[in-house]
Amino acid sequence: MKKVGVWLAGVLAVVLGGWLTWYLTRPPAVTTVEGMVYTGDAAVPNAMVEIDLTGDSANTGPVHDLTDQNGSYRIEFTGLPHGAGAVLRVAATGYQDAQPQTLASPLQTDTHLDFALIHTVATPVAGAPPPMAPAHPPTHIAHIPAYIPKAANKATMIRIR
Repeated sequence: MKKVGVWLAGVLAVVLGGWLTWYLTRPPAVTTVEGMVYTGDAAVPNAMVEIDLTGDSANTGPVHDLTDQNGSYRIEFTGLPHGAGAVLRVAATGYQDAQPQTLASPLQTDTHLDFALIHTVATPVAGAPPPMAPAHPPTHIAHIPAYIPKAANKATMIRIR
């Protein structure tokens, strides 16, 4: 009976030792928020994407990322507390700001969120004639452009704590 107890203690030590080694050396969890900004069927490069964290991590201030030539953005967080949420805002020169989007807590490890922007309308100059309507209405139907993810090595990376 004593041999069985020693054997069980050895197995338990190996299992606990392995778990403890894994727990202490595991990489921190990464939370990725990515997507694209577009208008009609074209990507919007250089749009400013702002993520403002809510909850326990609200004191970090907003995080910013510019979209690449494909209109893609990518922000990676490590060390986020479990109760973290976020509010995303998008702005670009020549476009109306997008409606802010709220991500409820807890944030998912991989979140994809696209934003469609609308061109701002130029204010007519006083006394100028109104613009002429085209002879034929446009036949082009806009399709959302293909999503090309921003490369991970180009992502904005933020470590909390």
